[in-house]
Amino acid sequence: MGSPSSQTPITARARIGQQPDFVRLFQTLPRAGEWVNFAPPGRRRDDYEVDWVLHWAIDPDDTDSPDVTVEIQLVDPE
Repeated sequence: MGSPSSQTPITARARIGQQPDFVRLFQTLPRAGEWVNFAPPGRRRDDYEVDWVLHWAIDPDDTDSPDVTVEIQLVDPE
């Protein structure tokens, strides 16, 4: 396996609480209970706890594959 800097970023949809989701690139996917540091649109950069991570399965028989197959739910600190 190559070094972390040579890995392709993973595209995921991230959501804080009930706010709309947005697309973000992750070098590695976080797990539930871990913390991520970033700045969602309209909010300041901060640490957010990961509530859950959902990986969508891609149906090989479906010709319409989604662009993003990972969702990350973050705990709203407010």
